[in-house]
Amino acid sequence: MTLYQPDPEDLANGQALRLPGTARAVALHDQLYRYAEDLEQSIARCTALEARNRELLETCDWLEASRQELDELVLSARDIHFTTDTGGIILQCNPAAAAMASPQRLAGENIADWVLPDSIDNCNRLRAEAVSGLMQERSELELHLRRATNDSFSMIVAARAFPVLRKGTIHALHWVLRNITYLRETEFDTQVATMVFKSAAEGVMITDPDGEILAVNPAFTQITGYSADEAIGRNASFLRSGVQDEAFFAEFWLTLRKTGKWQGELYNRKKSGEMFPEWLTISAASDNNGRVLSYVAIFSDISRLLRAEKRLAYLAHYDTLTGLPNRHLFQDRLKQVLANAKRGENPFTLIFIDLDEFKAINDTLGHQAGDRVLQEAGRRLAALLREVDTVARLGGDEFVIIATGLSGNDNIARVCHKTIEALIQPIAHEGKMLKIGGSLGCAEYPRHGSDETSLLKQADMAMYRAKAAGGNSYFISEEGNSLPAQTP
Repeated sequence: MTLYQPDPEDLANGQALRLPGTARAVALHDQLYRYAEDLEQSIARCTALEARNRELLETCDWLEASRQELDELVLSARDIHFTTDTGGIILQCNPAAAAMASPQRLAGENIADWVLPDSIDNCNRLRAEAVSGLMQERSELELHLRRATNDSFSMIVAARAFPVLRKGTIHALHWVLRNITYLRETEFDTQVATMVFKSAAEGVMITDPDGEILAVNPAFTQITGYSADEAIGRNASFLRSGVQDEAFFAEFWLTLRKTGKWQGELYNRKKSGEMFPEWLTISAASDNNGRVLSYVAIFSDISRLLRAEKRLAYLAHYDTLTGLPNRHLFQDRLKQVLANAKRGENPFTLIFIDLDEFKAINDTLGHQAGDRVLQEAGRRLAALLREVDTVARLGGDEFVIIATGLSGNDNIARVCHKTIEALIQPIAHEGKMLKIGGSLGCAEYPRHGSDETSLLKQADMAMYRAKAAGGNSYFISEEGNSLPAQTP
């Protein structure tokens, strides 16, 4: 703005404003107008500055409130928050860091010192990216941390690091560590469970609460023949064999819903139509409120097991060479016959048999010939008896007969004659005819004994008397003594 400036000489002569009246008025008006215009602009600038100042003050208040709110959030956060210098030295931390150590213990230490060796590269990478300002949008890496009380692995965290700026310069780093140990352990447990589910030798079937199949494992397919696609979506009842009736399954569901588990043996049917026995264990999977979400059924085909048990039971009770009952089963049968006889006063007779000439054949011709003789002798003895009778091999060349209902010397003698007659028939073996005989000792209940011990003793003594008489004969015990040997 240009103002009217009087000449100093004019001022001295008193002629400063001696302009023509009109010209002087115009100049003064212009100067005043410019004064007013400048004043208006100054006022506008002041008003704008005051408004801007108020905005800045409000922003400062908002920033302070936000900072306080952020501080409160960090202090109360479950995640661990660290502030470190650009080298990783811990400057401050929130209370959640106590999961590692006390804040006093952490302050001044390098965050890398709390990272296990297998994670140190990830830690250095996070710090370097934050310091350089080149961190990725989601630069989050997994770290394994230790605790002050335990130098071994104790915590897995998902970590991020952010630069803290001051006047446009990075002067610190802010770290956020989220504990994901439980998540990783859960993932591991899930992986293990999946591996077990897929590799288990037992069939596994998961159903909803109504029995609709949700999942099956490979062993299910191997056992039943049904693929996963064929089974999933169907009710588990489609496997039923019909062996168990509706009453069985009513009790089955009652127990399962009441206790949350059931275990037992049942028969199911394979895709081929074959029935098979299975050992089944079912458990309910429930939520925190106890509501059943699914049932997990684990089963195995126990056909082989049952066959093995049957085989073991056979071996425990039968002679493997002759197929006759062994000593153990003979003793059980004798107890049973004796108990029945005492209740009904029904007699029976024990007949001990020792093969004649067996030792000579076994010694001269070998065990194969001896086994052939024992097998044929056992077959012939079994062919003589009724279903109610028992013939057993006690061991070696000794056999014994329990003849139910047999009593009286004449009847006993008739059976002994038939027995010896059957034994003396030649046995063909490898082109040779083998000849044997038998020495028989007989004891009748209750005439010769009223218990197992006395009957066995009397029959054994009678058998040795027959053997001493030259063989191919029988003795019948008589009141503790033996009748003379009789030869057919």
